[in-house]
Amino acid sequence: MVESTPLPEGTVRFPHEVIHEFIFSAFRAMDVQEDHARLIADVLNSADLRGVRSHGAGRLTFFMVRLENGVLNKNPQMKFTAGSNTTGVLDADNAVGILASNRAMDEALAMAEEHGSGFVAVRNSSHFGYAGYWAKKAMERGYIGISMSNGGRRATATYGVEPIFGTNPFSVAIPGGPDGHDFHLDMATSVVAVGKIETALREGRKAQKGWVPSSYGEPRLNERSILTHDVPVLPLGGEGTDGGGHKGYGLSLMVELLSSLLSGADLKDRITGADGSARPSTGHFFGAIKVEGFRDTGSDRQMAETFDHIRGTKKEPGQDRIYIHGEPEAIAEEENRRIGIPITPAVLEQLHDVNERLQLGFEI
Repeated sequence: MVESTPLPEGTVRFPHEVIHEFIFSAFRAMDVQEDHARLIADVLNSADLRGVRSHGAGRLTFFMVRLENGVLNKNPQMKFTAGSNTTGVLDADNAVGILASNRAMDEALAMAEEHGSGFVAVRNSSHFGYAGYWAKKAMERGYIGISMSNGGRRATATYGVEPIFGTNPFSVAIPGGPDGHDFHLDMATSVVAVGKIETALREGRKAQKGWVPSSYGEPRLNERSILTHDVPVLPLGGEGTDGGGHKGYGLSLMVELLSSLLSGADLKDRITGADGSARPSTGHFFGAIKVEGFRDTGSDRQMAETFDHIRGTKKEPGQDRIYIHGEPEAIAEEENRRIGIPITPAVLEQLHDVNERLQLGFEI
């Protein structure tokens, strides 16, 4: 989701190509092979372009810590095992989750092209960037895309105060045809993504009320500007059940199970590896579905008519537009491609540190 808070004073905009090259160079300096480094840079750069700055350049140190600790495999030997014509499991061999996700979605798309749908569960992976990237990859090929990922030691169950789950994001993207009437949902099942809390704290703001249990104090970042893993993030809907917190908890558990039961990824291992000191043991679940497997024509027109009806309904006072999921990100991307992606002072400080430590030689 697009970060809606105002940019802090001191934010600097850079051409997206400059930040892409910086991220690529940082991973190359850490001995990540060229095509892998470029893909990782593509995903992080895409997040910044689409206004999801919690998952963009500000996530660089998250990956670096795990590469430096040796818990991620720089040269993974991933293995895909088909379970049927439309299903399979990818063992990522502790790869960077972005690399595993790209391979898994490619496998799902290949099955969907031949059989109408494809689903891949992934084990032994790690953080995969923002969920929307992978569903969008399928949508841009004309398929319905599904992507989700579990994690550990971030979010609570309803009535719990101990972080157990990840923020367990999922995305569904449905192509709407050449006129651009796409649907692109990308959301965490916690009340807020961890990156949003990190962004707030980096920018000198406090975590909003309702992000963490009322019994917990103020969240804080560690020395690498990453949220400490004792911070319990509430499920979507907040504390208890009055605001629907049990629904967010249910969605989180759904993502956990689809990303673990089918692949064999273990929750206890993820809790142990969540802080980057041990292998992440993350699981993912991806799907690609061919629309033509259900109907030959008419879906594009129906989507456009549905969206037009929604947009034409009465609006709250002071509001002149109802957005369809994916539209705010598309608007942000157009602007950020035109005037540059915003790099906040806290993230810029991180980039300066990386630039110096790895001797990248960038003038930023």
